[in-house]
Amino acid sequence: MTTYEGIKRTGPPHAIQKLREDLFMIQIVLSETPTADWKRLFYETQQAPPADFPPRAVDISGALIRFRSDVPSVEARTAWIDRWIDRANQKEAGMGGKLDEERRRRRDDHQREQQELAAINAHWEKL
Repeated sequence: MTTYEGIKRTGPPHAIQKLREDLFMIQIVLSETPTADWKRLFYETQQAPPADFPPRAVDISGALIRFRSDVPSVEARTAWIDRWIDRANQKEAGMGGKLDEERRRRRDDHQREQQELAAINAHWEKL
């Protein structure tokens, strides 16, 4: 049996959109799509976040985190996000097996959905 290590950042931040002069939309890819419980822990269990960058300034959608930032602040903000991810993982691990079962069910559902989509798309290949 493998030990679940929690959600992780899978690479560096990427600027995906210029919002205005010196302000960009930055995106970070996560290792998996967080559960609703994990998102709640991410947003609510942080200690002493910076006043100009609270957890609610971060949008989690699917397996992506997005936030607005100027270029000089990206490194520090990414470090904050890494801390918040670690803390949410720690809190989630403390909640026990309920979340592990939910995660397993979601992975199984996702895998079945992907298989169904692949079958549908294979049927349409010759259209």
